[in-house]
Amino acid sequence: MATFYIGLSGFSYPTWKGEGRFYPPDVPASKFLQYYTTRYKALENDGTFYKNPTENSVTQWIAKTPDDFKFSFKMHRRISHLSRLKPECIEGINYFLKMIVPMVKVNKLGPLLIQLPPNFKRNDERLSDFLALLPQDLGQIEGGSADLKIQWGIEFRNESWNVQEVEDLLRKYQVAWVASDMDEMDAQRRDTGHCIHSRLRKTDYDENALNNWADYFQAALDRGQDCFVYCKHEDEGSPWIWADYLQNRLSKP
Repeated sequence: MATFYIGLSGFSYPTWKGEGRFYPPDVPASKFLQYYTTRYKALENDGTFYKNPTENSVTQWIAKTPDDFKFSFKMHRRISHLSRLKPECIEGINYFLKMIVPMVKVNKLGPLLIQLPPNFKRNDERLSDFLALLPQDLGQIEGGSADLKIQWGIEFRNESWNVQEVEDLLRKYQVAWVASDMDEMDAQRRDTGHCIHSRLRKTDYDENALNNWADYFQAALDRGQDCFVYCKHEDEGSPWIWADYLQNRLSKP
């Protein structure tokens, strides 16, 4: 049976605490993650875009979350923004995977996000070479094994990528096309991976827009695909309103 995983992009924002906000005033920052897990069962950790996870941080994330909780990590910018998917970035990917082996072993890893920069235009050869090298399991990773699988998602932020040829490439390697919904560019809903991976990041969503997304996710669940959905606009926003709406809508029989 497929599962709907809804959550937010990040959890440690001070502006999310206070009367009428996500965290009640009496919840200290040290308890943010534990409180977060009472609301949602998935989290996108975007801090790893700037800093690789450490052994200690991974241990703490595992210990402070329920058994059925999932983490999705944004891959380090060296991979997407500096190396721009060139072959040398695979070493960095392997290091990242080594750090999160314990999380994969306890089945707390959701899809990993590779977010490309807006000025990175379509390059089919670069993408194809990268996907061919991208590990699909932890068989070649220290401490891992081939039975520990990895799910990937790629977020394109330049419209030149939005073509059938790129969709076919991602489908060939079972990598999710991240449906990233932004003020600057509407989401591309392209089914290319094992799961549906979406990021809702517009300034606002009305009820009609959220119902449209809910129908999209329900159709995927009915096909047997897990859905990973992360909401956020800016640190000062209230993305939990959208997440709560979708969670309530999709929990109804």
